[in-house]
Amino acid sequence: MIEAGSGCRHPSPKEAEPFVFPRRCHATLRSILTTAAAGALLTSCALTGGSSDDGPTTITYWSWISGSQEIVDRFNETHDDVQVDFQLIPGGGDGGYAKMFNAVRAGKAPDIMTVEYPQLNSFITQDLIQPITDWNVDELADQYPEWTWELVSPSGDEVYALPKDVAPTVLFYRADLFEEYGLTPPETWEEFRATAERLQEQQPDAFLTTFGHNDSGLLSALAWQAGAEWFDTASGEWSVNTTDENTRRMASYWDELIADGLVTSEPMYAEKHITDLQQGRSLALIGAPWSAANLSRFLPELAGKFDVAPMPRWDDEPTAGNFGGSTMALPVGSPHPDAAMEFARWVSTSPDAVAAAAPVSTAYPANVNLQETWATEVSSVNEWVEGMNLPEVTSAAAQEINPAWEWGPDMTESFSRLANATSSRAGQPGGLERAITGWQDTVVDQLRLRGYNVAD
Repeated sequence: MIEAGSGCRHPSPKEAEPFVFPRRCHATLRSILTTAAAGALLTSCALTGGSSDDGPTTITYWSWISGSQEIVDRFNETHDDVQVDFQLIPGGGDGGYAKMFNAVRAGKAPDIMTVEYPQLNSFITQDLIQPITDWNVDELADQYPEWTWELVSPSGDEVYALPKDVAPTVLFYRADLFEEYGLTPPETWEEFRATAERLQEQQPDAFLTTFGHNDSGLLSALAWQAGAEWFDTASGEWSVNTTDENTRRMASYWDELIADGLVTSEPMYAEKHITDLQQGRSLALIGAPWSAANLSRFLPELAGKFDVAPMPRWDDEPTAGNFGGSTMALPVGSPHPDAAMEFARWVSTSPDAVAAAAPVSTAYPANVNLQETWATEVSSVNEWVEGMNLPEVTSAAAQEINPAWEWGPDMTESFSRLANATSSRAGQPGGLERAITGWQDTVVDQLRLRGYNVAD
């Protein structure tokens, strides 16, 4: 199962008249979202759910994240009052979010579910998840990086989810082949290009990495790392700027690498991408901590041959973007919200949850109190990670994420349109930069059509 962090696709919600969130059920997502058009308003607030006289309360948990079954098993072993039924669903961008949207609207919501950071606003503005502030989650705020708490509490008032993991960008590379070709991990993007050129001087059929042109999560992480800020609400309305200098610099850079044949442009984790990694034609992968688990599943025979390095930087100061990451969100209509929140809180704060997932998942906990446990566990119980610098590199990268980034109000649809734009121009001269430039107008039109206030 592939970890979180990719472009997403879901059906556009039914257009409706702009509405104001009911005060008790949902606070406004900043004042600018009070006129957002969305699906039919679901007015039911949290239903009280508790243990029955006949035994524990059983709740349903929907996710596709690796390690979820192991986490559920550990929770069930250690809790008597609540038991969890884990139901594996497709990845968010592969139909998982569509399944969630449809289930909540039909009154058939699970008790608790995975939602990635970019998609949270989509669920909030469409009234599909409910605030969890009443479960005293504010007392946990100091346990997470401030920027993650701002993403789960975009109104600054209500909290809508508990952070589970974060995903600072890092560079995985074939350490054995780097040594064979006399290469070192590049510290800057200028060095990255020079490294790709030196590789092809020795091995013309090889390339430094594969650029996943269809992965909106990757594109946004690269823009984030370059210093871009695509969305902003400081003016009291949505400002959209995907054509800023930093985004154009990033896009132009990759367009040139692709045009010069120094990297290939293919869907990530597709058959060709995996074959290229297996056969040593592709030597590196831009990813996040969760990528190590993906690589271990696709390339078990290459255990011990990969290592990880910080992302190449644009300027003097090291920076990282965030490539994925997930939360525990409570859907509107959750049958047993109290029991669901007991489980969500445990997942987000318990070292036992981290230890349970470590053999199969390398997702980095958002909770700073769990990160030392994660470093110890993944290095000792995950054969593929043993000997890698993953804990050290991840810890440093997590401190370098630009905290100013905001997500737009409907990234599920926006990501889908970005993936369509970049895929249709893959391999064309200047294709990535032109795709992102065109996406700017598409996003603005999309949001205005939905009733959002968007700056000119």
